[in-house]
Amino acid sequence: MEKVFVLYGKLLRSFCSCLYILWYTACMIRKQRFAGTWYPRDRASLEKITHLDAVEDPKVRFGVVPHAGLFYSAPLIRLFFSALESDIDKLVVIAPSHYFALPSDILGSGSFSAFETPLGYVEGFSLSCFDGGYEEVTAAEHAVEMILPFAVARGKLFLCVAHVNDFTDAAIATGYAEKILAAIDTHTAVLASSDFTHYGINFGYVPYGNTVNGQVEERVREYDRDMAERFCRGEGLSAYSLAKKQHSTICGIAPMLVVSEIARLAGYEGQVAGQADSLEKSGSENNFVSYVTILWRHA
Repeated sequence: MEKVFVLYGKLLRSFCSCLYILWYTACMIRKQRFAGTWYPRDRASLEKITHLDAVEDPKVRFGVVPHAGLFYSAPLIRLFFSALESDIDKLVVIAPSHYFALPSDILGSGSFSAFETPLGYVEGFSLSCFDGGYEEVTAAEHAVEMILPFAVARGKLFLCVAHVNDFTDAAIATGYAEKILAAIDTHTAVLASSDFTHYGINFGYVPYGNTVNGQVEERVREYDRDMAERFCRGEGLSAYSLAKKQHSTICGIAPMLVVSEIARLAGYEGQVAGQADSLEKSGSENNFVSYVTILWRHA
């Protein structure tokens, strides 16, 4: 009889452990990490910088926005969320990983039931076309968190996040784009999180000279606009290969390639909607970062 009780005890503990794992997985919340540093923690201040503009005929479904601190990036992120199609209720964010090395050619996703922000929570969902088990990457990533307050401001959005840093062959991105398009419906938007050129000695990228001045800033802006327009025109595969050959410091160019391929396959037209750089906010520096917003609308 004692052996039976011991067996029942083991089975009960195992059953409870399984229930706990299922409950924990279902209730996994991605906690805010950068509130109070990269953007305001105070609700009123954050609402002020994440307000959305009224757009007469919003038709945007795919886009690229920067992921710098909201002091720099908020106006450019706002462009996407303000113009998002009104019937969109799900958003897929594809971001790079700044803090963890990722295998090439992998879109890794972390599964979360919700994402925390000072303005409230964004509910999560998952897609089977991504490789799972990358919760640690998503939990650490500012390229995801800068977008979250805007998702709350937009409202009625479920969120899925995936990460990619590099493709050994640009055509692999097309394969992922096809899988993502097959897995989502017309009420789902897809957004790439990508800063553009990081220029200066600190970034190891000084093709126009070590000293930053107005001429250097303009050349970087021209380069980034040209690169962005290539993606807008559906020339992402060749643009990605060119950027790799030039050792470009565009951070998030792999996510941008995936989204541009999705937009091309879906027949959407791209447009450079906004451009800026950190010098506009922080004055003269010998290192700066460039930002571009791309929006794809119904043809």
